[in-house]
Amino acid sequence: MSRPRLRLLHQLARSGGTVINRLLLTQARAVVLSEVHPDGFANLDPLAQAHHWFGLLSAAERAELAARNAVSYAEAMTLIARKAARARRPLIVRDWSHLDFMPFDLGLSPAMESRQAALLADFEPIRVATVRHPLDQWLSLAAMMSAEGRPPGRAALEQYLDGCLAFARMAAAVGFVRYEAIIADPAAGMAVLCDRLGIGFDVAALSRWRDQQTISTGAVEGRAGGSDRLEALPRRPAPPHLEHFLARDRRYGAICDVLGYE
Repeated sequence: MSRPRLRLLHQLARSGGTVINRLLLTQARAVVLSEVHPDGFANLDPLAQAHHWFGLLSAAERAELAARNAVSYAEAMTLIARKAARARRPLIVRDWSHLDFMPFDLGLSPAMESRQAALLADFEPIRVATVRHPLDQWLSLAAMMSAEGRPPGRAALEQYLDGCLAFARMAAAVGFVRYEAIIADPAAGMAVLCDRLGIGFDVAALSRWRDQQTISTGAVEGRAGGSDRLEALPRRPAPPHLEHFLARDRRYGAICDVLGYE
């Protein structure tokens, strides 16, 4: 039996993924599994999302799977993909890419490549990434970690820069859309993203993005993710010592170069 089509959307934390997820859910009756990953299966279960959010699995099917007591991530994704294909709904897997590139305090070694893409290679997935300016992303990450009681130090910044550069190179290889472009012109930006994902685009449907709540997001909500407006927010103030450090760091310069940021 041929495998149904699957799409992987690679996103790092605090890069605008929640807003983009909500916009995607307005298009083509898309099923978007939110922030799922083979190493995060115990925390964010794609089977639960497929059942509760999209009705792809019945309560009886969920009970049967639970009774088996051990369903691999690959088995779960195969089942969900077949269910979505039968329902004629495009399946998009919003990859929890953070676990591969900068798994702060999670006891994981950064793979510096997509484990999910490797595991699901038999699907020959369509792969796309969305990205955000590395300084804005870091400032948002630092604010989130501080709010959670674990303010980041130099080691976390080093891990961020290493992971962000590896992610940027992967994004350049698979193709990417900038978060800033989507916020500046949602119709144009989402048209590009939907085209790269191979799903239909309906500009009028974007107006329903505020109603979309089938998303997973961090415990500390982002400034834009929970908003009911699409707008570019001013950059959080960056400490002068951070700006000085980044201006001299080769990784930061390389990230900006690869992603086309100044």
